[in-house]
Amino acid sequence: MIGPRAVAAVLAVVGLAVTLATLWYPPGAQGVPGPALVPRVLGIALVLVGALIVRSPGAGGPPVVRHRLAAPLTMALLVSYALLWRVVPYGVLTGLVLLVFLRLTGVSWRGAVLAALIMAGTLQGLFQRGLG
Repeated sequence: MIGPRAVAAVLAVVGLAVTLATLWYPPGAQGVPGPALVPRVLGIALVLVGALIVRSPGAGGPPVVRHRLAAPLTMALLVSYALLWRVVPYGVLTGLVLLVFLRLTGVSWRGAVLAALIMAGTLQGLFQRGLG
């Protein structure tokens, strides 16, 4: 299980670097969060995910053939996300991109739909309430 733990360690280091890089960002004013909110949340999430993977790396990954297709398809998905950013509403776009990505990585339809709905709804709520 060296591979998953190595990837998890890299995720944790990237998350820590992102979190430390935002320490000097303005915190916000009058109850409105500043520009550090999203990078800090993502950085902390990466550290937590890395720690969880190190703790329990799993029994194995998807077949090697899937990885050959998943990487370029994920890159195309990210490019599509960026191109459609101003065309499709944020919550819908994020949910669809998450759904497709989770299906690419082998998550079942039920799990992918549930995770995409929860994540897109949470992010939409965070941006609407937290950032106005």
